[in-house]
Amino acid sequence: MSASQGFHLSVALNGAGSHPAAPARPFTPEEYTRLVRGAETGLLDFITVDDGPGRLDSALLLALAARVTERIGLVPLGPTTGEPAAWATRIATLDHLSAGRAGVRPRVAAGDSERARLAQLFGTPEGDRWTDRLFAQAGEFLTEAAEAWDAGAPSPQGRPPVALLAHATVPYRLAAEHGDVVFVTPSDTAALVAVRAEVEALREEAGRPDGALRVFADVEVVLGGSQEAADARLAGLEEAAGAPFTSDAAVFSGTPDGLADLLEEWFREGGADGFRLRPAVLPDDADAITAGLVPVLQRRGLFRTAYSARTLRGHLGLDAVGTPAATEGRPA
Repeated sequence: MSASQGFHLSVALNGAGSHPAAPARPFTPEEYTRLVRGAETGLLDFITVDDGPGRLDSALLLALAARVTERIGLVPLGPTTGEPAAWATRIATLDHLSAGRAGVRPRVAAGDSERARLAQLFGTPEGDRWTDRLFAQAGEFLTEAAEAWDAGAPSPQGRPPVALLAHATVPYRLAAEHGDVVFVTPSDTAALVAVRAEVEALREEAGRPDGALRVFADVEVVLGGSQEAADARLAGLEEAAGAPFTSDAAVFSGTPDGLADLLEEWFREGGADGFRLRPAVLPDDADAITAGLVPVLQRRGLFRTAYSARTLRGHLGLDAVGTPAATEGRPA
């Protein structure tokens, strides 16, 4: 999607929502499937799903969602542990099941002993060296996974897009070297400009071409039909949690029009290629994004009115990688 066509948009579907006080409810595979279908109705580029203790496996959930959707990209979590070739095969399988719509969000993971050691060393020079080592190992893992996609685990896209969450220089470098999408967490427009400049400098340093990496800004969202209604929702959540809502990402509370204003500013002035919105409560805020925000963006000419590609690489405007059979960018 070029600048003249607007920006990219994705949603994180994690647990009951991103707010700690989001009402707990049993999210069945069928409910996740409904959420993904709703996001596809809103023409979103992709959705991400995390997993962990007490949650369903994200790749398996999205394999189910692949059966009942046709266009939207599907991006599960994928900790960078274990055997890279097996990891690559798992994501390639999802890419086949979805006909070229899979991506993966690698999570840099440490073993229990490493986590304990890092906790002791946090904020010290030695701790910084351990962090560098951990991310270097993740880079080696992703290199081997890419080689497996190229050689022994072919998928419709060649290499499914890799999306990394990054907050500082070390993870920015990992994304600049190995990522197709980087999720960043600026607090305001000026911070986004600075992050974008650093990421682009690291991409150039890595020898990758301009346009090889999409920069998405993460935003927490609490939506309402009016500013007062949204603020009341947020106040209720904070009361239930017993603390203000803080996050690594910026927190937005307001109307779909107000959120559209913020995204437009960050797109035009901050240099964001797209956004990953984190609904505070599911399904409420996810439904408000597709039913409320998307039409506003479309009226402003900031977001697509129809899918023009069938693969995730196609939605993102990324070149094919790894196989001449890849179908990125194929018209609808």
